[in-house]
Amino acid sequence: MFLYSFCLSLLFFALYATSYMLLIDVIEKAMPTASVFTRNLAQSVLPGLAASFVCVPLFFVFPDRRLVPVAYLWLLAYALIALVTMALLTSADEFKIFLYFFAMLTPTGLISGGIPSLLLLRRYRQNQAKENPSC
Repeated sequence: MFLYSFCLSLLFFALYATSYMLLIDVIEKAMPTASVFTRNLAQSVLPGLAASFVCVPLFFVFPDRRLVPVAYLWLLAYALIALVTMALLTSADEFKIFLYFFAMLTPTGLISGGIPSLLLLRRYRQNQAKENPSC
Protein backbone atom coordinates (compact mmCIF):
# COMPACT_ATOMS: atom_id res chain seq x y z
CA MET A 1 0.00 0.00 0.00
CA PHE A 2 2.87 2.35 0.78
CA LEU A 3 4.26 2.25 -2.76
CA TYR A 4 0.84 2.29 -4.47
CA SER A 5 -0.39 5.25 -2.46
CA PHE A 6 2.86 7.10 -3.17
CA CYS A 7 2.46 6.54 -6.92
CA LEU A 8 -1.19 7.52 -6.73
CA SER A 9 -0.24 10.73 -4.92
CA LEU A 10 2.10 11.59 -7.78
CA LEU A 11 -0.77 11.08 -10.20
CA PHE A 12 -3.00 13.28 -8.03
CA PHE A 13 -0.30 15.95 -7.91
CA ALA A 14 -0.11 15.90 -11.71
CA LEU A 15 -3.91 16.12 -12.00
CA TYR A 16 -4.11 19.07 -9.62
CA ALA A 17 -1.24 20.85 -11.40
CA THR A 18 -2.87 20.26 -14.77
CA SER A 19 -6.22 21.46 -13.48
CA TYR A 20 -4.73 24.72 -12.26
CA MET A 21 -2.67 25.14 -15.41
CA LEU A 22 -5.70 24.68 -17.69
CA LEU A 23 -8.37 26.50 -15.68
CA ILE A 24 -6.72 29.63 -14.28
CA ASP A 25 -6.62 31.43 -17.63
CA VAL A 26 -10.15 30.28 -18.49
CA ILE A 27 -11.46 31.65 -15.20
CA GLU A 28 -9.53 34.90 -15.70
CA LYS A 29 -11.11 35.40 -19.13
CA ALA A 30 -14.57 34.40 -17.90
CA MET A 31 -14.55 37.02 -15.14
CA PRO A 32 -13.07 40.19 -16.68
CA THR A 33 -15.22 42.61 -14.69
CA ALA A 34 -15.06 40.81 -11.35
CA SER A 35 -12.99 42.19 -8.50
CA VAL A 36 -9.45 40.92 -7.98
CA PHE A 37 -10.53 39.17 -4.78
CA THR A 38 -13.37 37.36 -6.58
CA ARG A 39 -11.14 36.27 -9.45
CA ASN A 40 -8.41 35.08 -7.07
CA LEU A 41 -10.95 33.19 -5.00
CA ALA A 42 -12.42 31.51 -8.08
CA GLN A 43 -8.94 30.72 -9.43
CA SER A 44 -7.92 29.10 -6.18
CA VAL A 45 -11.10 27.13 -5.49
CA LEU A 46 -12.53 25.98 -8.83
CA PRO A 47 -9.48 24.15 -10.25
CA GLY A 48 -8.95 22.39 -6.93
CA LEU A 49 -12.57 21.27 -6.84
CA ALA A 50 -12.39 20.12 -10.47
CA ALA A 51 -9.35 17.94 -9.77
CA SER A 52 -10.97 16.58 -6.60
CA PHE A 53 -14.00 15.52 -8.64
CA VAL A 54 -11.60 13.39 -10.70
CA CYS A 55 -9.44 12.06 -7.86
CA VAL A 56 -11.91 11.22 -5.09
CA PRO A 57 -14.08 8.80 -7.14
CA LEU A 58 -10.99 6.64 -7.61
CA PHE A 59 -11.77 5.50 -4.06
CA PHE A 60 -14.32 3.13 -5.60
CA VAL A 61 -11.92 1.79 -8.23
CA PHE A 62 -9.23 0.24 -6.06
CA PRO A 63 -9.84 -2.89 -3.99
CA ASP A 64 -7.80 -1.43 -1.13
CA ARG A 65 -9.96 1.49 -0.04
CA ARG A 66 -7.12 3.07 1.92
CA LEU A 67 -5.16 4.08 -1.19
CA VAL A 68 -6.92 7.35 -1.99
CA PRO A 69 -6.97 8.72 1.58
CA VAL A 70 -3.31 7.77 2.08
CA ALA A 71 -2.44 9.42 -1.25
CA TYR A 72 -3.94 12.63 0.14
CA LEU A 73 -1.77 12.21 3.23
CA TRP A 74 1.21 12.03 0.89
CA LEU A 75 0.04 15.27 -0.75
CA LEU A 76 -0.19 16.87 2.68
CA ALA A 77 3.36 15.71 3.40
CA TYR A 78 4.56 17.22 0.10
CA ALA A 79 2.89 20.51 0.98
CA LEU A 80 4.48 20.62 4.44
CA ILE A 81 7.90 19.72 3.03
CA ALA A 82 7.59 22.48 0.41
CA LEU A 83 6.55 24.98 3.07
CA VAL A 84 9.46 24.15 5.39
CA THR A 85 11.97 24.03 2.55
CA MET A 86 10.93 27.40 1.20
CA ALA A 87 11.00 28.89 4.69
CA LEU A 88 14.61 27.73 5.06
CA LEU A 89 15.84 28.61 1.57
CA THR A 90 14.26 31.98 0.81
CA SER A 91 14.38 35.47 2.26
CA ALA A 92 11.44 36.84 4.21
CA ASP A 93 10.10 38.81 1.23
CA GLU A 94 10.37 35.85 -1.12
CA PHE A 95 8.72 33.61 1.44
CA LYS A 96 5.75 36.00 1.69
CA ILE A 97 5.27 35.76 -2.07
CA PHE A 98 5.54 31.99 -1.87
CA LEU A 99 2.97 31.90 0.97
CA TYR A 100 0.51 33.88 -1.14
CA PHE A 101 0.63 31.33 -3.96
CA PHE A 102 0.85 28.40 -1.54
CA ALA A 103 -2.32 29.58 0.21
CA MET A 104 -4.06 30.01 -3.14
CA LEU A 105 -3.18 26.63 -4.59
CA THR A 106 -2.72 24.11 -1.80
CA PRO A 107 -5.57 24.05 0.75
CA THR A 108 -8.49 23.63 -1.64
CA GLY A 109 -7.28 20.34 -3.08
CA LEU A 110 -6.23 18.94 0.26
CA ILE A 111 -9.54 19.84 1.87
CA SER A 112 -11.91 19.05 -1.01
CA GLY A 113 -10.18 15.75 -1.73
CA GLY A 114 -8.72 14.64 1.57
CA ILE A 115 -11.76 15.07 3.79
CA PRO A 116 -14.25 13.34 1.47
CA SER A 117 -11.88 10.43 0.91
CA LEU A 118 -11.36 10.02 4.65
CA LEU A 119 -15.13 10.16 5.22
CA LEU A 120 -15.65 7.56 2.49
CA LEU A 121 -13.10 5.30 4.14
CA ARG A 122 -14.79 5.76 7.50
CA ARG A 123 -18.19 4.89 6.05
CA TYR A 124 -16.72 1.89 4.24
CA ARG A 125 -15.19 0.58 7.45
CA GLN A 126 -18.45 1.12 9.34
CA ASN A 127 -20.35 -0.83 6.69
CA GLN A 128 -17.74 -3.59 6.85
CA ALA A 129 -18.15 -3.76 10.63
CA LYS A 130 -21.95 -4.04 10.26
CA GLU A 131 -21.62 -6.84 7.69
CA ASN A 132 -19.03 -8.77 9.71
CA PRO A 133 -19.82 -8.27 13.39
CA SER A 134 -17.23 -9.73 15.70
CA CYS A 135 -18.28 -12.29 18.28
